[in-house]
Amino acid sequence: MKARGIKALLLDLDDTLFDDRHATAQAFAAFIAPHAERLDAPKPELFRRWLACVARHWRRFEAGELTIEQQRHERLRDFLSLPHLAEDEAARLFQPYMDAYRRHRRLTPGAAVFLDATRHLPRIVVSNGAAAQQRDKLAHLGIAHHFLHVVTVEEAGAAKPDPRIFQHALALENLKPERCLMVGDDVQRDIEPALKLGMAACQVSHGNHAAVFEQLRQQLQNA
Repeated sequence: MKARGIKALLLDLDDTLFDDRHATAQAFAAFIAPHAERLDAPKPELFRRWLACVARHWRRFEAGELTIEQQRHERLRDFLSLPHLAEDEAARLFQPYMDAYRRHRRLTPGAAVFLDATRHLPRIVVSNGAAAQQRDKLAHLGIAHHFLHVVTVEEAGAAKPDPRIFQHALALENLKPERCLMVGDDVQRDIEPALKLGMAACQVSHGNHAAVFEQLRQQLQNA
């Protein structure tokens, strides 16, 4: 990634700035405790099954088939093999997960330093998450003030990797794609569509956040 000429940053949130992997693991542990004996499988296997359910129904949310609440309840029904579970009961069973997820929200390594060091650049969050939830995360993490805008599916009418969500973000500040850098963890949702639009792009992943953020910080400050 060449930082020369970069005038603005577009940033994904989950598993880029926010440690969603950690929060999800802790939330699942809280959720599964009352059901572990009935499910009768090793916890790592159960967690893999849960993540598959999350991915399956998250794609339906991204496609506009489900609301954020509906996809939560659908993944629970799928995981517990209870397809006819009523909404109120699904909400009750899912609440321990939500409570633990909120308790364990934290930044990824290096994110705070990176955000402080790039104050001179306009920054926009581009996320497939629900608008209210993503703004709540930013406020809880104490980083909301860093961003001019938070662009989600609701505002843009499209989810990543659809180019329209990136184009919507760029248009908010009349930004030229060739002057922007997209930072995200997902190759298909973040990196590839940004490159196709002419943006620079940089991928972070579990275990390398701090190193990548530090490299970017140095490049952007020296550009």
